[in-house]
Formats: sequence, structure tokens, C-alpha cells
Amino acid sequence: MPFMRPRSPPSNASTSCSSLSRSVRQFHATHRREALPLVPAFLGIIKSASALTIITAISRVMISFLPLGTLATLKLVRGVRWMDETMRPNTSHDAEEFWKMWCQDEKGIRLKSDDAKKMVQGRTEGDDFIDPDGRRAYMIPMPQNRFKDKGRVRREENIDSKASFYERALFFLPDLPPASISYFNELTPDQRAEVNLLRRHWVSLRIFKDSLWRMRLLLVAVLGLPIFMLCAVYLCGLERVPLSGRWRLILLTPEEEDAISASLAGANWYRSVINLLTTADHPAPPVVPYQDWRWRWVEGVLRRLETAATADCQIPSTEPRPVSATLVIPPSSHPLKPRPRVSSMLHAALPGSESTSGKEHLEVGPPYNIMLLQSEERNAFSYGFGGKGAGGLVIFTGLLDYILRDLPPRAASWNPFASPPYPEPTEEQTLHLATVIAHEMGHLLLSHHLETLSQQQVLWPSMLGLALDVIRAWIWPFTLFLGPWVNDALANVGRTSTEQLAGRYGHIGFEWKHEYEADLAGIRMLALAGYDPRDALAHFSRTVTELHEIQPDHEKEKGLTGRVFKLWTEATHPSPERRTQVIQEELDRWEQVR
Repeated sequence: MPFMRPRSPPSNASTSCSSLSRSVRQFHATHRREALPLVPAFLGIIKSASALTIITAISRVMISFLPLGTLATLKLVRGVRWMDETMRPNTSHDAEEFWKMWCQDEKGIRLKSDDAKKMVQGRTEGDDFIDPDGRRAYMIPMPQNRFKDKGRVRREENIDSKASFYERALFFLPDLPPASISYFNELTPDQRAEVNLLRRHWVSLRIFKDSLWRMRLLLVAVLGLPIFMLCAVYLCGLERVPLSGRWRLILLTPEEEDAISASLAGANWYRSVINLLTTADHPAPPVVPYQDWRWRWVEGVLRRLETAATADCQIPSTEPRPVSATLVIPPSSHPLKPRPRVSSMLHAALPGSESTSGKEHLEVGPPYNIMLLQSEERNAFSYGFGGKGAGGLVIFTGLLDYILRDLPPRAASWNPFASPPYPEPTEEQTLHLATVIAHEMGHLLLSHHLETLSQQQVLWPSMLGLALDVIRAWIWPFTLFLGPWVNDALANVGRTSTEQLAGRYGHIGFEWKHEYEADLAGIRMLALAGYDPRDALAHFSRTVTELHEIQPDHEKEKGLTGRVFKLWTEATHPSPERRTQVIQEELDRWEQVR
């Protein structure tokens, strides 16, 4: 019996994809401000702590539905398997061929809300599902479940609930194609019934598979959208480190950076340092009186290095800079530049704006504050970020005494009323001090403190909280029957653990790569300030490598800053040999530029 129907020719419509080339600029001012496009300027708003907080909160809410969605998906998978293996009707060959030719691609017609209500009002118990227009509806078969049956009885007690149930569980079969009617009438009554069974089965199975596909899509959205949003924040927060060109993550907008800088500006920086060094067991060491001659010595060296750094930032050279007959500073692909605001980038991107608009708000950092503390510890560290006195250096007298250990004694004065003569440090001692200050200035110029603050106070607490919420969401189906107090206790434990981890590892510290970058920035500042960095190499290996901004916990009692500055347990600075080798390789590269 001929059941073949003509098939439409395949469509060979071709689709063309147009490639859009977009210039994506970074948010650091190492790029030309006057050429910044408008869209990346707006994207700069995304790289903020508030945006990360909002996205993390949304992600937590979405991921909390992941276990329930997974259980629902598994239930749909079992339903599809049950229908395909258990409920598949056993029909004749002719009925199977007719269905394949004419009904294989048909889809069921779902009930609308009005149709469901009319069917509820016009149907009596035991009747078939027939709407007022005479169309017969069929129910999607479901596996037997006593909880499902009880729920169905409860639905039938209410007309609206019953109509809602009909809307989800019933469907209409579409009309047969007009060309198939004559062939359908040639079938026997049993074969027609078998065709209807096949149609109902495959339409029901298609509805199940469509529901499964939507549920899988929902799971992908629940899991993928938070990942996509977090990756978007991460990508928008990436920028290049000056001089080294390393990619780093800073999740603070320039406005938030301004707020941090303003909180440390002026006298607040000194108070912050004292509070930072004050613990319950150890008060902060006293400040060296300003009449001490070492203040002027340290300040003079610092200002000399600041002048070189400021000149390098304001007039970045594109040509090699000779500093001696055998040493030439090569130009950097990522020169030192101020960190711009979003408002500055938007002003520069607007039509008709000047390239200097907003530039008055851009500051490199110098002049920096300085503080000399009376302590036997041989150490120095930098602290803060931004201009207007929001950053500076802290030097302990133990380090100064170590540098001045070979200083000749003061000459006695014949005039008892004259001020005692100040000792004159040698050039080697001044270079030794300049080496230490240049290294700490490197941390400030490269905004290492800001990077550490962004990652350890913003990124890691958010990620730890999100990870703990994911764990709680997955174990929630197993702890649901234990009562709400168990889930509340788990939430409190997770919150406490997050706070403890953030408090333990959230202190300001320095990673190994920070030390390498500060060393290379330091030798650059030394060369620009008129010092010979080759002569300073010995001081780098002997003194700078011993400064411990970070220190293992088991050694934290050996020094004051070791108790305060730590990054990770068992963390140490890079080895002095490796740091010296990196500096020597950089100096060798300078010599090859000649």
C-alpha cells in the first residue's frame, strides 16, 4: 500500500558571519587616553568591589537552585527512559509505516488556560477529556507514584488547581495531513487505533524530551550565568603592571581607589601605620624625634629618588637613556603612568573633549611620607596607595644602624654652646640606603598594596563564601529532614570559616612576583636618580632580600613586622640568589642596548 508522501527539497540557504574587529583597550593609563573608546570606559564601572558583591549574591541565589534542578532533571530522565522502554506500544507494521510517513514530525497542542477551565467545568467524573468544541485531550502518562496520586486528589478539590493540572498534563493531537486521510481510511479499525496509540505515545515522549531539554538549559543557565558574570568581572579587572607588563587583577574602580587613598591621606597615614604596628601584646615602637639628623638624610635620599620617578612618569621616553658609558636604560613597553578615573576616561571618549580633560585628578604617588621608628629590628616596609601623602615608607633604626655601622665617630667641638656636628654618611652608605628606599618605592609605584587589598579583601572572601554556599546547596537535600537548625548551624559555620580565612590570610603581604618587580623598578629609579645600579647589586643581595614584609607563622615572633605582615602560611621571600640573578640579567640586558 503506497504510504509515501512527497518530500520537500532540502534548503541550502547559506549563512554568512561577519567578523567585527574591535579594539579592546586596557583600563590602565599605559594606553593613550585620548583614544579610549566609550564602551570600554563604561566597562570600567564593572571592575568594582560593589559589582563583585552584587554578582556574587546573585550567583549564590542561582546556584542554590542547582541541586533541586538536578533532581528534577534526573526525574525527567527516568521518565523519558520509562516511556521509551516500558510504555512503547506494540503495533503492526502497517500502522508503524503510516506513522513514520505522516505523523513522525507532529507535535502535540498544549491546552491553554481558558480551554483547561472550560474542560474542568464541563467534565464529569469518569468522562473523557473533551473540550466544548468536541476535541479530545489526552493525558501524558506518568509513572505510578503514591505521592503523585495524593497530590492529584488535592488538586481536584480546587477548580483552579485542577485547571492548572490539566493545562500541564493534557494535550491535543493535531489533525492528520489532508493528503493522508485517504490512506488512513484504508486502514483497518485496529490499525487506526494502533496509529492513534503511536501518535499519543510519541507526542507524549516528545513533550517529555522538550521538558528535559528546557530543564537542562535551565541548569546550564543556573551554573553558567554566574560563571560568565564572574569571568566578566575578572576580565574587566585585568590590567598591566607598569614596567613588567604582567597581567594582574584589581577589582576596585578608580573611584573606590580614590576613597582608599583619601582615607590614608595626610596625617591619617601616620595614624594608620601606628595602628597597624600596635598589637595587644606589643605596642608600636616610638617615633624617632624629628631633630635627629637621620631624618634629613633619609628624606634627602627619598626626595632624590622621587624626582627621578616623577620625571619618568611625566615624560616617558621612547628612546634608550644612557646613564653611563656602558649602561643604557631601555624604554619600557609599559611605562609608569598614573591610574585614571572612569570619569577621566569618559571625558576623553566624548566627542569634542580635550585629551587633557580630567588629567588634573591623575597622580602617580610622590611625594611619599616617611617615618623613622625606634626599633632594633633591621627592616623597612612601604604602606599605602595614591598621592596627597596616602603612601609612604617606614624605616626602623635597626636598619639605619646596620647601614651606618662603619660610620666614624663624631668629632668633638671646642665650643660647648655649639650644636654637635652631624656625621656625614659615605657615598657607599648613602647608596646602601637608596637601594632599600628604591625597592620600597617600587612597591608603591607599582600599586602592589592595592593589588593585594583587591585580591585578599575583595576577591577571596567572595569566592570562599560562594564556594561554601555551593557546598551547602548540594548537601541541603540530605539535611532538609534534619530540621532548620542544622542548616542554620551549617550556615553559621560557613560564615565563621570565611571570616577566619579572610582574617588569617587577608593581611597586606607581598608575593614573590611583587618582589621581583620591586627590585627591577628599584634599579631603574636608582639609575635615573644618578646612582650606579651595578654598585647597588651587593646591597640588594645583602640587605634588601632580608626585608620581610611576609614571614612564616612559625617565625612570626622574631620581628615586629613579621607578626603583622604575612600572606600565606609557610610563605617566604624569593631566595636572595634568585633575586640577585634576576637583577644581574636585567643589567646585562641594559648593557646590550648600547
